[in-house]
Amino acid sequence: MKFRCSSNDLLSALQVAIRALSVRSPQPILEGVLIEALDDEVRLTASDGTFTIITTLPAAVEDEGDAVMPGRLFNEVVRKMPSGEVSANLSHSYVLSLRCLGSRTNISGQNADAYPRVEVSANDAHIELPQSLVKDMITRTSFAVPMEDQRQVLTGGFFNMQNGQIDMVGLDGFRMAMRTARVSDTEHTVKAIIPLKSLEEIAKLMADDEESRVEMRFGNNQLFVKLGSTRLITSLIDGEYIDYRRVIPKSFNTELTVGREEFARCVDRASLMAREGKNNRIKFTVEGEKLFITSNSEIGDVFEEMSVKNSGSDIVIAFNVKYMMELIRVVSGDEMTVKFGTPVSPCVIAPVSGDDYTYLVLPVRLNA
Repeated sequence: MKFRCSSNDLLSALQVAIRALSVRSPQPILEGVLIEALDDEVRLTASDGTFTIITTLPAAVEDEGDAVMPGRLFNEVVRKMPSGEVSANLSHSYVLSLRCLGSRTNISGQNADAYPRVEVSANDAHIELPQSLVKDMITRTSFAVPMEDQRQVLTGGFFNMQNGQIDMVGLDGFRMAMRTARVSDTEHTVKAIIPLKSLEEIAKLMADDEESRVEMRFGNNQLFVKLGSTRLITSLIDGEYIDYRRVIPKSFNTELTVGREEFARCVDRASLMAREGKNNRIKFTVEGEKLFITSNSEIGDVFEEMSVKNSGSDIVIAFNVKYMMELIRVVSGDEMTVKFGTPVSPCVIAPVSGDDYTYLVLPVRLNA
């Protein structure tokens, strides 16, 4: 294998690929990056066994070939190289020699034959969406996906597409986040549970502009994602997801319309003291058109007052401040509705109009 390429292009591609590496893999070869010199490009593959990133960069290939290089070390070597053209030459003993200007580094690698290759099957569940939309749906829901849970289906985000609508859902035992979007140009039905790590890495690589598109294919318990010159393949979590819409209360005794920014600032200030307390609790008291947000600890207390529109009865209810803060950070719009049933039933936060998002958080007992 012998090729030449830009050191900046090689570094950019490497930094994308190594996102798939795990800190410690049960398969030692997966601690490496597969390098393939093909025609007029170099392809880099990294995987942790269930999540794989494949990306390419332009190169002048003199001799095609492949090898597996130690991933993180290879990345560090390239990162510290001078900016310029890199010449890479692989020996028969799998030592890769990298030259750039006056710098030369030799790295011992491995035969690529043992590296597991990912097969991507074509299927009918093939959709294209704006990257900004998919990124937004993941960002606004992934915080509610637990890293660990006895119910494995909850350790992934639920992608539910049917009848021209997509629901992206994150749910644990204390809160739920749902982002909904209309995609009337596709008639596919897809239900998939995507692992949390995969969701987060996919979102990091997506653009924010509306012109960039992402290609997504579902099949054989896999998700294939194509973003320009980068492809991501992840195994899906097997199982039946919770019927999340049944979790949402149908009626409420108290419905507030609040200014989002003012509400967020009040909760944020109250959170400072709540985090110092033993119970991490923040209390909401609704009295007519007033909402009082309070918190206290052994070293002090916070009192916040704001005006609201109230179409229901008064209530006193408390929440874990961490869950409320994580929710507030992802809500959008000038105003939002905050709905309560009883002091022990879920609170629902939603837009004033439409159903772009629905957030649910369970209260904590005031006498706990």
